[in-house]
Amino acid sequence: MASTNPTELEFATVFKDKNGIIIITMKDHKKLDQYDVLNINIAIRHKAEGKPAIKLLDARAKWSMDKKAKERAKLEQAASVTKARAIVVSNAITATLMKFLQSFSKHEYPQQIFSDYDEAYEWLKSLL
Repeated sequence: MASTNPTELEFATVFKDKNGIIIITMKDHKKLDQYDVLNINIAIRHKAEGKPAIKLLDARAKWSMDKKAKERAKLEQAASVTKARAIVVSNAITATLMKFLQSFSKHEYPQQIFSDYDEAYEWLKSLL
């Protein structure tokens, strides 16, 4: 599977690597709005070529989402076709908090939170 050129957005880079993993790297940015959420999801769907995707979200940058963006993200998440997702956060404390919060929500796919990028990537590779 060939890698694709990265899609550069103002607030993120979306890339599909040689293993078919879609890597979303957030950039330091102001608050994302609902249109930013739509734009990133269009880029992800394009890289996934309409197929279920394995995604790595590198969320270590400084960014946030406004209320409408969070609502749109929930709708987009429900509509997206995800096989698995790893989320990389900036430190172990954040990872622990997110894991706790994740325990209250259900996903139709495996999802894990990591503070180590390489561990996250290896976990996704193990699911291929």
